[in-house]
Amino acid sequence: MEKEVASKKYVTTLAEVMATSSTLPELELCARATRVFALLGKRWSGLLIDLLLQRPARFSELARAVPGLSERVLGERLRELEEAGLVERRVDTGPPISVTYLLTPLGEELEPAMRELRDWASKLIAARPAAGCG
Repeated sequence: MEKEVASKKYVTTLAEVMATSSTLPELELCARATRVFALLGKRWSGLLIDLLLQRPARFSELARAVPGLSERVLGERLRELEEAGLVERRVDTGPPISVTYLLTPLGEELEPAMRELRDWASKLIAARPAAGCG
């Protein structure tokens, strides 16, 4: 069964999809998207960026802000984000010595995308907004 919508035909059954799949162009995986999702798709990475969009933070603040995130994995994710050029590790020699993590200008460019993800999440989970979401 086909639906006519705005003069375009849409396939409505799996059998029709399979029958027309040989005439469809091949799907192509974008290498840039693959690299971005390999980094940002790792557990906790997006949350850390979202937190650092609020303000620079010390390691201990980030650890407290994300329940269930071990210090080992937090350190790994921060190093990966630093190596990717999204996060800067700033050491203040003190006394006392302190380390602060902040987004680089490249990392700050993720703000519109993160805002869109938060907006999309609000629509997806429309029942009740989670505490602490802006």
